Amino acid sequence: MRSLLIAVLALAVGILLARGWWSKAPAPDPVQVIVTEVKTHAIIEHERQIAIWYRSCPEVVGVNPEIFVAWPGKLSYELELADVKVTRAGDVLTVKTGPIRADEPAIPTDFLDYLSTSPWLNLVNEQELVNREIARASPIARYLSVYYQRRDPSLAQDFRKELAEFVMRLAGALGLGIKEVRVEIADADVKFPKLPALELCASSTASVNGVPFAKVEDGYTIPFAFDAAAAAGRKGARGVIAGIGAMSGAAPRRRDRD
Repeated sequence: MRSLLIAVLALAVGILLARGWWSKAPAPDPVQVIVTEVKTHAIIEHERQIAIWYRSCPEVVGVNPEIFVAWPGKLSYELELADVKVTRAGDVLTVKTGPIRADEPAIPTDFLDYLSTSPWLNLVNEQELVNREIARASPIARYLSVYYQRRDPSLAQDFRKELAEFVMRLAGALGLGIKEVRVEIADADVKFPKLPALELCASSTASVNGVPFAKVEDGYTIPFAFDAAAAAGRKGARGVIAGIGAMSGAAPRRRDRD
């Protein structure tokens, strides 16, 4: 009985000491609270809608056909927040993140369309020519995905704006008196993939959202600089802190021209 009484007293003393320790524990750092909240959102995503069109004049036996090719695509980008860092200087918070990452572009080939001449004086399977253009769609989209990532300033601006607004709301809820949130996104170390060999008609170009981005000279496909912001397709851009499903493809549709 005496041993039991001693054990109960020891437990009571332990509880009292624990309560005293917790009551003296410092309040959590509000900046660290913000870091934790940002990390729980994991990823911010944005996308760009694109439309590609060009005229192809492939070399065949006999009279060369002319094919007008058009297809839509979606370029998706992610900003990982797992390694985010937040520092405070007075009433300014600075948020540092890793680089923006480009996902695999979505090419809905069920919406790919073409308009083709059908000259009699050649020995060519038109469907084979169209399949060659379909095979070029993904490499073209990958090239443009990197181009937008590196040359479209509005893309980084969208990520910075969304993250800054989110952090500002957190700071306001914590009553920190923050007047400005600066977001610094690390530069992405990415290389341009090679454009596939196109068979563009003479004096024509391949265009994205109406802005030319490639031509053919002496049989070589030559990409050239263009205003990525003008071709950003910002009407179709949206930002979410969630996953974005990719569109799936099917067989191409066709239309013949007399």
